[in-house]
Amino acid sequence: MLVRAPRIVRFLSVSRSETWRVTRSRQQTTRIRQPSQPPPPRPTPVPPAELLGSVRELQALLDELIDLTGCGGAWGMRVLRRNVELALLSPDTLDAADNQLDFIEELAEAVWDGGDGGFRHAVAPSSTPDETARWEDRRRAVVVRLDDLAHHLCAAAEVWRDLLVASAEAAAAGLVNPQEDHRS
Repeated sequence: MLVRAPRIVRFLSVSRSETWRVTRSRQQTTRIRQPSQPPPPRPTPVPPAELLGSVRELQALLDELIDLTGCGGAWGMRVLRRNVELALLSPDTLDAADNQLDFIEELAEAVWDGGDGGFRHAVAPSSTPDETARWEDRRRAVVVRLDDLAHHLCAAAEVWRDLLVASAEAAAAGLVNPQEDHRS
């Protein structure tokens, strides 16, 4: 593919008698090499060690949220806590892409499901209004961090899926060369 190099053009006002001195420069072209295939995707959406670190952080955040609100009995909270426990008991399960995708999906459902109020419970009342306000501020910070974790992991999974699809499409396109296919 040939691509013209960008040129900066400047217009000057000149009289007709001076235009005979103007010379036209040769157009420069450069070749840009297009990669034949996208880079191969990682075997998993998130490196397993990175996901395990997120799971550990998630466990601490969930424990803190339960202490602040008493929401441990909410369905989404119970499911997510169980998934976190399983991931910590068997970290090797995070080496499989399907397990990672399931974990990320469960996290997103638990954090973003508006029907399950576990993550939106009010803080338990404290002995003073100031302390209750501090607990509420901390609860909000924990929920924001949970939201950030869910966004980060979902984005990583989407990028991974897109790379997987692009890699498969490139491989399929490379199998049939239109110039060599004489059936049409």
